[in-house]
Amino acid sequence: MSSGSVLLLTVLLIGYIYWSLAQPTNTMQIRCKLKKPVKDPETECRYGVFINACGKQACISGPGEFCAESSTDTVLWGKCAHDLLCCRGQCRGCTAQGVCFDKPCQPPREHDMQHRSDPYMPQRHLNPLYAFFDYYGSE
Repeated sequence: MSSGSVLLLTVLLIGYIYWSLAQPTNTMQIRCKLKKPVKDPETECRYGVFINACGKQACISGPGEFCAESSTDTVLWGKCAHDLLCCRGQCRGCTAQGVCFDKPCQPPREHDMQHRSDPYMPQRHLNPLYAFFDYYGSE
């Protein structure tokens, strides 16, 4: 191998290492690179702006718009206006201007074995074959 080839290979290797170290390494850095800052807040943002975790201005979400509850997710989805509540990814409630989104907020199903007294638990029906094979059911 000639010295020119070794030098070229060394330069390419160092360039690749430098490039890979400059890339975002965690989820927050990647989200901050993906999200574009607001250019004109007065025309783009109906409900105002806030400074997100990246230090950039972002629009505040209004009724029925997407939102996030954790600070890392607010980079992508935003946060709700002051009078609204973020429930399962949507801003719910009414703003001071009278704009409302009143769809009820149901808690997420954690698993299939919730209590029967839970009002959000779907009605369960037994398989009709179960009664046929239930030996003790006739007592």
